[in-house]
Parts: sequence; structure tokens; C-alpha cells
Amino acid sequence: GLDYFSHTKHSRAMLERLAATNPNTLACMHGSAWRGDGAPLLRALADALAA
Repeated sequence: GLDYFSHTKHSRAMLERLAATNPNTLACMHGSAWRGDGAPLLRALADALAA
């Protein structure tokens, strides 16, 4: 699992709202940045958290 991620029953809705902004850069606070179509990645994260 993703033990370092804040799990909440609202994660899917929150990540969907972020995906709807069509981000082209995703960055972690203390990690790498990623450029490209970020919406599918956020939706995949929501799916992984729900599994």
C-alpha cells in the first residue's frame, strides 16, 4: 500500500477534482516533478487507493 499517503474516504473525490484541472506538471514535496498529462495518473492513483 501507500503508507505515506493520507488515506481518507474523500480521496477519490479530491483526486478527481485535481484531475479535472488537467495538470501538466505533478510534483511531490520532497521528490521529483513529472511533466505530461497528469489527469490519468491522478485517476490511476485514486484507483490504487480504492483497491
